[in-house]
Amino acid sequence: MNRIILGILTLSGLGFGFGLLLAWMSKKFHVEVDRRIMKISEILPGVNCGACGLAGCSGFAEALVNNAVNINACVACSGENKKAILEILGVQADETSTDAGQIAVMHCGGGMKCKDRFLYRGLKDCLIAAQTIGGHKACKYGCLGQGNCVAVCPFGAIVILENKTPQVSTQLCRGCKKCVAACPRKIISMMYVKKKVYIKCVSREKAADKARKCKASCIACGKCVKECSQGAIAINDNLAQINYETCVGCQKCVAVCPTKVIAVI
Repeated sequence: MNRIILGILTLSGLGFGFGLLLAWMSKKFHVEVDRRIMKISEILPGVNCGACGLAGCSGFAEALVNNAVNINACVACSGENKKAILEILGVQADETSTDAGQIAVMHCGGGMKCKDRFLYRGLKDCLIAAQTIGGHKACKYGCLGQGNCVAVCPFGAIVILENKTPQVSTQLCRGCKKCVAACPRKIISMMYVKKKVYIKCVSREKAADKARKCKASCIACGKCVKECSQGAIAINDNLAQINYETCVGCQKCVAVCPTKVIAVI
């Protein structure tokens, strides 16, 4: 009986001693955490998309407090939330510091309007489809429609429409660029919304060849060039191109395009 009591007392003493040691160590090695980091972390979207180049939203919050990163590095954060974060940091917010940044645009409107070379029944993966005899679409530049961009978007900003073309929501897109990296055909680019219009075709084949393969291709007809009073559009390599330094976003080119290749952001 005495052995049992002695064992209990010994274990209790050891537990009490280790408890005191842990309490002392916690105070000795305690690192004070800046409360601003916690407040900023609560405001950040918390999607941990990695577009800022840091280890999640908590890492970004710490970098902000330490002046190691610009607020606009977080593409997922809204303008209002950026202002709230800048207030916590004691920084004056302006139009530049709360810029919503760029959004993704799809430079292909083919989908079902583009003919198929063969019936593809492989995995729903654009990279695999592109490597299958060069892709099943007649246009070697066009969207393969397997949805890699949809899968990688952390904001649910991209959907595949019934006509098999991807569409980006300007309200949901935060410009993380993950879809740009995921597209094997490189038909997705980042653009500022203020640029207003863009070309939904990247094919540089001859106009007759493009028209034969896809009803939603740029046929280099030149109507947009003639309509533009600013001289902002030119035909280069069988493809219309917009000079955004002179484009005023009047959208007259959109109205005259016979294949609806020029789209509004």
